[in-house]
Amino acid sequence: MKILHHILRGSTLATALFIFQACYGMPPSYERGGLYEATIKVTDSKGAPLQGVKLYARNSDMSDFIADPVISDEEGVLHFEMTFPMENPEIAMRFEAEGYVAKDTTIKDVLNPEPDFTVKLKPQK
Repeated sequence: MKILHHILRGSTLATALFIFQACYGMPPSYERGGLYEATIKVTDSKGAPLQGVKLYARNSDMSDFIADPVISDEEGVLHFEMTFPMENPEIAMRFEAEGYVAKDTTIKDVLNPEPDFTVKLKPQK
C-alpha cells in the first residue's frame, strides 16, 4: 500500500508540472541563446572531398565546445550543432587534416547563418 501511495504522490507532482508547462510554456533560456546547426563539406584545393578532416569548435563564451572532434565522412561531409550565447554570438572553428594546412574560420552571423557551406584545405608544402 505504501508503494502505491508513493507512486501516486510522484505522479501527481509530475502531472502538475506538465499542466503548468502546457499552460505557460517553457521559459526562454537567455543564457544559452540558441542552437547553431551546420552541414559542412571539406575539400582539397581542387574540389575533391577530404575524408577524416577533424573539426574543433567553440562558441564565444566557451560555454559550449567540441572536445572530441567531428570527423568528415568519405564524401568530405560533417554535421555538427552547438549552442551559442545571445551576447557576442560567434562560433570559432578549426579544420585539421594530415598533410594539409589547418584552417581557422569564425561564424560571426550565427543568428542568420549559412546552413551548409564548403571549406577548402590547402596541401602542406
